[in-house]
Parts: sequence; structure tokens; C-alpha cells
Amino acid sequence: MKLFTSKNQRNAKLLRCASFGMTLILFGSLLLLTDPAKNILETQMSLRSGSLLYYLWLSPPLDVYINVFMFNYTNVDAFAAGEATKLKIEEVGPYVYKEVLSNHNVTLNEANNTVTYSPRREYVFVPERSVGDPKVDRIRAPNIPLMGISTLASGLSMFASLGISALTKRLKAEPMLEVTVHEYMWGYEDHLVHLASKFVPSLIDFSSFGIMEKLFREGNESTVVNMNLLEPKDKQGVKLPNVPRAYTLNSVNYERGFKRWEYDDATNGTQCNRIWGGHDATLFPLDMNEQDMFYIYRRTFCRRLPMRFNRTAMYDGMNGFEFVMEPNVFDSELHNSNSSCFCKNNRCLKQGVGNVSPCYYNMPLAITFPHFMHADPSLLKPFDGLNPDESRFTSSFVIQPQLGAPMQGTHLRLQANQMVGKVSFNRQMAPYENMVLPLLWVDLNIDTLCLELRLLIHGINWGFQLLQWSVALSMLMVGLYQLGVGILLCLWPGGSFFKVDQPASTKSAAMRKASLVAALQQEEQQLLFQNEQKSKLAMA
Repeated sequence: MKLFTSKNQRNAKLLRCASFGMTLILFGSLLLLTDPAKNILETQMSLRSGSLLYYLWLSPPLDVYINVFMFNYTNVDAFAAGEATKLKIEEVGPYVYKEVLSNHNVTLNEANNTVTYSPRREYVFVPERSVGDPKVDRIRAPNIPLMGISTLASGLSMFASLGISALTKRLKAEPMLEVTVHEYMWGYEDHLVHLASKFVPSLIDFSSFGIMEKLFREGNESTVVNMNLLEPKDKQGVKLPNVPRAYTLNSVNYERGFKRWEYDDATNGTQCNRIWGGHDATLFPLDMNEQDMFYIYRRTFCRRLPMRFNRTAMYDGMNGFEFVMEPNVFDSELHNSNSSCFCKNNRCLKQGVGNVSPCYYNMPLAITFPHFMHADPSLLKPFDGLNPDESRFTSSFVIQPQLGAPMQGTHLRLQANQMVGKVSFNRQMAPYENMVLPLLWVDLNIDTLCLELRLLIHGINWGFQLLQWSVALSMLMVGLYQLGVGILLCLWPGGSFFKVDQPASTKSAAMRKASLVAALQQEEQQLLFQNEQKSKLAMA
């Protein structure tokens, strides 16, 4: 039986198999040699217009929560009357708010390899995670404006101090307020603040006061941030020297440092008063490792907070670099250039207390670790109810290295405090003189990453490479098979390796011919049989 109707058909089959096989082998080899998955990821995971990271950064799909714990002063009257030697404090919380971040007015600056944008942060109450309703629950807590003005008055003349004391009495301002949790956090009407906003609107541009409002409302779209992009590379793909680290801040509101902490543009400042070089805690370089350390900047802190590597950990099958805040992060020393700028008039605050008053209208506010952890032990003596616990109050920041973003396991825990200094001509404030009063503490944390981010991280870690190898090996195997078929077609004798079906018309003709032959044979056999019968009769 002939398997090819012509020699040309056999040659065409050979060429198709060989060319298809060689093409598959070529593309499979290119996939393995050039690693396009890596190149695509590098493009998509850099902050540039149209990239995947760019769209993720515009509205980060991270569930960031702020757990707020209030301090309720339960024996204020007894303490003020001298009947109690210590203030009793009850921790109330958490009251949980979700922070929703979006970036606006984005401009990519190719000239200096930076991006300019305005972050907007909104806070949404999450009742199912909270201990109660902040608009119903009431607490007694320090009157921040009154205590701040009374402390500032001690540095004024005697007549000014007497005038402020008389004014506070006339307004019936009390050192301790009884308000709802919501009012204390997000704003309540205060006569002193309202009066100050009328007389000195250039200094006090608000008529109500809330501690969370002042700490976490960062100007929103009035804030202009300039951030460095990925480090430029030469033709060989090597990063250029002496360029800023990727995704570090260049300036905030066109300032590269804290003028209030005596930043000097001519010298580029010190670690104490710089803004540039810090991170806004949303994006980090993809090449971070165990030897790295970085600074987190938010106006809330009124400084950059250093974070040092602690360990590598796994969270739901995803690796993360855990960085921690060191115990002495809020210490200040006159002879240490990295912290001396926090000492005003050559006076430093106690160990573990960080001054933030220049960022908050010069109100005497300070930040510490919760419950004065790692701070001077004398700060705990005036209070009952505080319990510094490292297992509960340590701050950590976890970075997913392949994504360059924060992830679950992140807990930034900080406490806001009212500093009361020397008090003059104010009997109501006298019991609180030279005290640091805790106001609230917060745990800024990140919940489990959403499904889309988890799939992206697994894809970056192994999924995309596995897919690329699978496709490349499949191409190589099919290509080798096709090439082998072509070689067999070339070498097989007579070209009888593949069967070629006969046309339908040829088959029909053969069948009719076979039927005709069979009919003739049957007729011939009948004639022979009849002749034999006639011969037998004649003989009989």
C-alpha cells in the first residue's frame, strides 16, 4: 500500500515537522536564557506611570487599623483635694479606626527622578472591633489646652501669668474634663481655644480641639510630598553611585528637614532633624536585606523613627523582614548630634520622653512608649494603673521584601502625653505641676493581606517562575518530538512510515470491481454445475 500520494507531499510533511520543532526549541531556549518573567516583574513592580505598582500605590489595598486606648482618670477629685497621693488610671479600649489612604495630584518628575503627590488619609470607625461606642462612653481626662497654656505662662512675666490665670478662672476652665471618647479624640468646643482663635488666628487656626484630630490629620491634600524613585542604572544594569535610596522622601511641603528642630539646608542637617532619607511607610526598596535599617516619617511623630532589623519570619506562608524600634528611640542628649536638637534651651526631657511640641502649636506634648515603657521610672510614681509590658507594647514593622510594602505583623505602638511644667498663680493646676500625664496610646497595625496581594506575592516568589519553566520545558519537549518526526521521515526507507488514506472515489471503484468479479465467478460456478448434471443424465 502506498503511504504518500507523491514525493512532494512527503517532503512538505518533513519540512513542517522540522520547522515547527526548531521554532519551539528556539522559543523554549529563549525563555530559559532571557528570563522574561523577571524583566516583566521589574517593570511592573517599579513606580512608573501605568505599572501595576503605580495603581496599587494610588489606593493601597492594605487594611490599616488604629487601635486607640484611652486613659480614664478615676480619682481626680480626691487627688486635687490632697486626699490621694496618686492618680488612678483606667485603660479603656480599644476604639478601632480604619485608615484609608489615597494619593492625589501625582506628578512624575523625570528631571530629578522623583514623584510629587499629596496623600489623603481618612479614618473610619470600626464598631465590630471596638469595645464600645465612643460617642456614648465618657471619660475624665486632662484638659490639654488649659494645661498647655498654664505651662507656657510660667515662662512669661508675672503680669502675663496673672492675666492668664484670671482668664481661665473667668472661663471656668477645669484641669480635668469629662467628655465622650469621641469628643476627646476628634474635637470638642473649648472656650480657651475659641478665644485664642479669635485673637491670634495666625497661631491658632482652629476653634475646637481633639487629640487624635491633631495627631493624625496631616493636612491631607494641602501636604505636598516629594519622593525619590528607583535608583537609575547604567547600560550594564548597575546602579549609579551616590544617588538617593529608592522610595525615600526628598521633601515634605518643600522642606527637607524640621526647621523647628534647627535643620540647616547648607549642612543637610543631622539624623536628629532630617526629613529626607526617611520613608512614609508605604513603599520600600525591593533589595532590602538583614543588614538594612531605615527611618519612618510621619508628622505625628515630629521626627524620623529609626527601625533596625530583628528577624525573618513567616506569615501565612509569606516571608517578611521584621524591624523593631529600639528602647532608646525617644532619648535625647546634649552631646549626641543625633538627638541634641530635641533639647530646647539646653534642657533635655527625661529618658524615654520625646518632645513633639514644635509640631503642635508649641503645646507641651510628648510621645513615649505605652505605659512609659523604657522611660525614666520616676514617670510611673504618680500613677496607679500603668503596667509597662514589653510583650504587649513593643513596636515592630514587617516588610514583605518581594513586594516592598508593609504587611501583617506590623505594630507601631506609641503614647501621647501632656507635659505639665512649673505652674505660677494657678491653684487648680498646682497638683499636676512637673508631671507627664498620659492621654492615650495607639497601636497602628496591619491586618491580614487581601487575597489579591497574597496571590501576587506567591506569584513573585515562585508562581511566575514555575509557569515560565513549565511553558519553556513544554516547548522544548514538543519541539524535540516534532524534530524527531522530521528526522524519521528523512531517514525511513521508501518513505513508508506514515500511511496516506486513499481517496473515497478510488475506494468505491475498487468495491464495484470486486462485486463484479464475485458475480462473474458465481455465474461461472453455476454453469459448471449445470454441465455436470447434464453429463450424468446422458450416461444414465
